[in-house]
Amino acid sequence: MKNILIACDLDNTLIHSYKQKRDGDMCIEWINGKEQSYINKETYEQIEELKMLARYTPLTTRSIEQYLRINWKPGAEPEYAVTTNGAILLSNNERVSSWDETSYKFMDEYRKDLDDILAMLESQKEDLHIRCRKVDDMYVFAYCEDGGSVEGIADTFSEKTRLRVEYFGRKIYFLPPQFNKGAALTRLKEKFVPEFVIAAGDSEIDIPMLEIADLAYCKESIFDKVSNKNKKSFTNETDLINSILGDVRQFSEVCL
Repeated sequence: MKNILIACDLDNTLIHSYKQKRDGDMCIEWINGKEQSYINKETYEQIEELKMLARYTPLTTRSIEQYLRINWKPGAEPEYAVTTNGAILLSNNERVSSWDETSYKFMDEYRKDLDDILAMLESQKEDLHIRCRKVDDMYVFAYCEDGGSVEGIADTFSEKTRLRVEYFGRKIYFLPPQFNKGAALTRLKEKFVPEFVIAAGDSEIDIPMLEIADLAYCKESIFDKVSNKNKKSFTNETDLINSILGDVRQFSEVCL
């Protein structure tokens, strides 16, 4: 049944870093042979059922390369995934050209802004204690190392650019305004015309999609910040998937 759309963040929502590895977890991502991200084994198995019941679609700030590192269970690979904070849609791991065309139209107005902010960051990266790069030619990303101030950098550079500046943990994003998860979910809704939309996320960068979903699943850290009367909290991926599966089964029965 594909009349339910599930837009789900990945990192710290469905998967988590090796630093938070728990008993019962399994590795789902490697970088240069080193274990990087984990998922609860039961949750890993349940994604296949979720895919059968709904259009499960990851919606992530990850680049294409980072997304493709995830080793989904055979048969449970999402048919569609939105990467690069909404800028790119993949279908069976291939870019959807029509989505690209729209995104490039959005981005063209901000191409110089992206180049300028990257140049400014590069020129000060040693003083700021950051690493920075352009992601899929769509936005600029900076990682703040020890000694740097994430909030200070974000505040300073937000005054020097038209780009939207968001930060979470040690990560800072410089984004064309149209590249946000709410806009991406709106585009998905236009493409698939679902009867019901569920969104799940853990950080402020997820709030735009959580606020326009029919049902939002939020981590406690952002729960009170999400303006959606139909919202629920979750603690980890096991709690999230079990809850979503219960809601999807119930919705499916009503529709029969």
